[in-house]
Amino acid sequence: MHTENRPPPKRGGGFTIIEVAIVLLVIGLLLGGVLAPLSTQVDNERRKTTSGTLRQINDALLGFAVANGRLPCPDGDGDGLEDACPPNPGSEEGDVPWATLDVGREDAWGHRIRYRVDSGFVSAPIPDPPNTVDGLIITDSGGATLATSPVAIVFSCGGDGLPNGGNDANGAADNPICVNPGTPDATYVQDVHTDTFDDILIWISRNSLLNRLVAAGRWP
Repeated sequence: MHTENRPPPKRGGGFTIIEVAIVLLVIGLLLGGVLAPLSTQVDNERRKTTSGTLRQINDALLGFAVANGRLPCPDGDGDGLEDACPPNPGSEEGDVPWATLDVGREDAWGHRIRYRVDSGFVSAPIPDPPNTVDGLIITDSGGATLATSPVAIVFSCGGDGLPNGGNDANGAADNPICVNPGTPDATYVQDVHTDTFDDILIWISRNSLLNRLVAAGRWP
């Protein structure tokens, strides 16, 4: 009896489900390894851009003070112009008056930049000696004091657009009020960027403001 030596059946040209799953898994791992650093780079670049915008606003506030002998009030109604602040409760914080200062109004994430001013420095002439009314404080996220009695604070709520930084004794969020305007407290937080803290904040000290006004012959 003659038996033919037949070649094994040829395999089809397609991939099996298991092979496709393995390929997709490998591609996913490769993309994850690429996209995660890219996302970090984009976030770092936005933070860098926002920090630059805050510095520009800081310089514009000092320029306004030299020209007008006082600091501007915040924008409370969204038109970009400073509004009346004291004696209106809660009006010491609002959006940066970007049209008044001729500066950008948003951070790199598209959120409005916030501004808080000490109400003792919004009327000209600034008293001699100056009177810090609102008792503003800058702390880190652990509660350690970084600065006392700044006259102006400019901040971004970061990528999430929400205030970060713990709670004060009354349970009110620090770096208040990015979403729900109301009466702000006096404690603001600045710290290194972490997964739980992404706000970016700068401030003008009383001495920095007064030295600039003295040099310009605007005070006392």
